[in-house]
Amino acid sequence: MSAAILKKLPVLLEQIVFSGTGFLINIALVKLLDLEQYGLYASIVLVIYFLLGVSQALVVQPMQIHIAKAGKKPSYCLFLFFLKLSLILCFSIICLVVSLADFNFLESGQVYLLPFTAYMVSFLGFDFYRKYFLATGQVKTALSVGLIYTVSTVGFFLLAFWGQYSGGLTTYLYFLVLGYIPALAVATLTYFSGLSLPTKEEIKAYLKVHIVEGQWLLYAAVVQWFSGNLYVMASGLLIGVEALGVLRFVQSLLGLVNILLQTIENYVLPQLSRAYQISLQHCYRAFQSSLGIYQLSVLAGLSLLFLFAEDVLRIAGNASFVPYAYVLRGMVVLYAIIIVAYPIRLLIRVTELNKSYFTAYLVSFLFSLVSYQFLLSHFGVSGAIIGLIINQLILQATWLLVLNKNQFNVWKLYIW
Repeated sequence: MSAAILKKLPVLLEQIVFSGTGFLINIALVKLLDLEQYGLYASIVLVIYFLLGVSQALVVQPMQIHIAKAGKKPSYCLFLFFLKLSLILCFSIICLVVSLADFNFLESGQVYLLPFTAYMVSFLGFDFYRKYFLATGQVKTALSVGLIYTVSTVGFFLLAFWGQYSGGLTTYLYFLVLGYIPALAVATLTYFSGLSLPTKEEIKAYLKVHIVEGQWLLYAAVVQWFSGNLYVMASGLLIGVEALGVLRFVQSLLGLVNILLQTIENYVLPQLSRAYQISLQHCYRAFQSSLGIYQLSVLAGLSLLFLFAEDVLRIAGNASFVPYAYVLRGMVVLYAIIIVAYPIRLLIRVTELNKSYFTAYLVSFLFSLVSYQFLLSHFGVSGAIIGLIINQLILQATWLLVLNKNQFNVWKLYIW
């Protein structure tokens, strides 16, 4: 057990650095911005996460599986870079068109379009490098790049605190962009070492991989975003700003778990895929050795949040959040369900049942669409949590049915 922990220590350190930096930035922005601007920042992050989901579906997720099958080819790495760059350019052009168009409903937000675009480009670029390094086993490189990002970003915010700077959201978005630049420079130099141009035949083959595998993942990413955020978006209209603020604040506290799960997936998924290429039994053993310690650790942390919800809200926020401790406890239950069922999601990914992956999110989204108004109107913010929990149960039940239909022994994923 100790040897396994030491082997995974760089991954855990990388995750601590990355998620810890994000958490500190979020807390800093809560302190530096007023409620309206922080809400706008949360909206910007929501949009960027949507774009991130699209780029992950078309670039990162197929890459995680393909690299496990074909290995780290220099021509494929260069293809990946230009594919990601093309997507980022498309997103940037859309932002430019929006900024030039005369949309009255966007008039108040057009001042943020340039910093938003810069932040989006740097965020997506950093995410690509980070997930590539993790997928190819270059964990120490990912850790080094993450440390550079942390030092530069935290440095800018410490200067803002030390100088008692009272800038607005635009300035802090540029701070975030500047924090990414040194890390992006180092990551780019490392990434381009030893790459070669792909042939025309290789480009066609690589495109086929990403289109065939990515199309269902893309559909799932879009539906997943709306399924997960419909209750959040609608709560502002049906419940009120105070409840919406509490819900988003609690989500930001538990955002560390989201990042942790994503990092585990980035690192473990290629390993599980390689094991699956050998045999199904080998894949089961890989699940057992790779995920058990992560699941137990996260569940232990969630238990502490559940028990000390009032204290956590008082320390991270202020006394006004304490009456909403039930919201934090409800979200902890949701995340506990996600953690326990996480091997099921990964097995769907490893076996490339991407159509079923999409179908589950579609069913979940349809439930959200028909239930959000009733749940939010009758149960308030508790209704949002209930809806999210039911959504997660629908996902897992659908995937379980698919795996059982394909004669997979799901119980073998849980023998640690």
